[in-house]
Amino acid sequence: MFYLIFGILILLFYIFAAPQSIKGTLNVVVLVIALVAFIILLGLAVFQIFQLPSEFFVGIAMIGVAYFSLRDISKLSQKDRKVSFRSKLRNRQE
Repeated sequence: MFYLIFGILILLFYIFAAPQSIKGTLNVVVLVIALVAFIILLGLAVFQIFQLPSEFFVGIAMIGVAYFSLRDISKLSQKDRKVSFRSKLRNRQE
């Protein structure tokens, strides 16, 4: 609760009483605090992701393998039609 009140007081000082020279410094400080908070939240999110069941990760890996295999199959060239052995014999006899 103390930090909330302290933060509100700093914010009010920044809005109403801070000179321009201090506002530039406060902008940098706020940017650094926001960046640190984002990194901390990102780390906590990674820990939450690793608490998921292993089947989830296996499913994601299988989807990735399926995507790349289907992409490779679609890039294959079309094969010529196979001519059966009987049709070759018929062509030779004629």
